[in-house]
Amino acid sequence: MSDNGEKSLAEKLDIAIENLSVWHRVTLVMVIIGLLSLSVVISLSQYYFHQEIGKHGQIIEIKDESGNVELVFDPNSDEIFSTQSILNLYTTQVWLMASNGLVIGLLSFLFLWITYRGHAYRKELRAIENQLIRQSYLVNFETSIPEGNDRIDKILNHSCLVFPELQSLLGGKTDRKKLPYRVDQTIGRQKIDVIVSTKRGDFIVKFFDYVSVQTLEQFTDDLGKSGKAIFRVLCISKNYDEQLQSSQLSSIMQRLNLDFDMDLIFEDEQGYSMLWIN
Repeated sequence: MSDNGEKSLAEKLDIAIENLSVWHRVTLVMVIIGLLSLSVVISLSQYYFHQEIGKHGQIIEIKDESGNVELVFDPNSDEIFSTQSILNLYTTQVWLMASNGLVIGLLSFLFLWITYRGHAYRKELRAIENQLIRQSYLVNFETSIPEGNDRIDKILNHSCLVFPELQSLLGGKTDRKKLPYRVDQTIGRQKIDVIVSTKRGDFIVKFFDYVSVQTLEQFTDDLGKSGKAIFRVLCISKNYDEQLQSSQLSSIMQRLNLDFDMDLIFEDEQGYSMLWIN
């Protein structure tokens, strides 16, 4: 959030995504309610119609000499009202049922279309948000000097400049309010240095002395098996294996098959530099 209290572009985009999600869910609920209401009304109409007809007789099909099928009302007793009126009512009910099927089909199509377009729009907005995050990462982490009393303060202060999920935890305050976080937590066999709970899951920071491919595989495997909702993981280290600094990095990260976003960050006395942005 800027100093004058105006939301950043990333925050506005995140809010837009959330609003789209709400609209998507509300629209789907309305379609479902419409389908159920229509089905209930027409089904009750059919039920009471046939119940009333059954009191006086029944509709039967007969074939004439030419083989054509006709509908005939067969009364139980003396005719109470005209056979033609009964047939007209029955025909109306048949058309009503056909219309019911057509409307349900159209509403079902609308349901599927809204579901498809809603997911497509969310995916598109998320792609834009990820691009903004990447640009913000590069600008803030590569060019800014970290501020804070210790490693945790520095990385969280920097991260707040990048992720709207963290910015929202500050409650829109413009002062130097600190994020609520937990330290020295354990997930599986891994000791986690910092965890910040956000609306999209845990924001995790892990400091390493040295990171090899095996270290990364074991670390991500333990996090994945934990079953926890993880928003993003930052791996901070002063040294990375040569493989991770080579052209093999992309294939290594793909091979991990992560269910969460994870970034690899170099740390030195001057600040941070990005090795991998998910």
